[in-house]
Amino acid sequence: MLRFALLSVLVGCAVSEEEVDDEDYNVSDADQAADQAFDSSLSAGKADGDLSYLAVARVAKGAGLACTGDRIAIATAVARAESSFDPRATNVIGNSHGTDRGLWQVNSYFHPEVSSACAFSPSCNARAMAHISNHGTDFHPWWTYVNGKHLPYMAQARAAQAAVCP
Repeated sequence: MLRFALLSVLVGCAVSEEEVDDEDYNVSDADQAADQAFDSSLSAGKADGDLSYLAVARVAKGAGLACTGDRIAIATAVARAESSFDPRATNVIGNSHGTDRGLWQVNSYFHPEVSSACAFSPSCNARAMAHISNHGTDFHPWWTYVNGKHLPYMAQARAAQAAVCP
């Protein structure tokens, strides 16, 4: 019950199918509240626990990913493979340009419109992921997706999607 109580406070700013502008990558008060709830839920469980999968699925849904197909599940599994659900994760290994940042490891060179503040905000990073993935329909920009590194996490990610998509 605690799991669902914590998740019910996770609030994301929905993104429509319309174009996204730089203003969408500002960290708002709503982002800060959602990020605090996200941090609380992660600290309540282990990084690969059900609570973490649910928290990331909730953030992906709040960013505008639809509950159709496996969109939220794939986004959740990709975040697990990319950052181990660490919203402060960075990576430069294997990058010829920029730094990968945050839950979905949004690259600073290829996505300069995503500020560092946004990249390290789970809810803002999720909005960037939603835009980059065409609202969860194309995850080819992520190396972990292309190489199947997300697949071991799909069972738990699907369970999380089922929980956030009634």
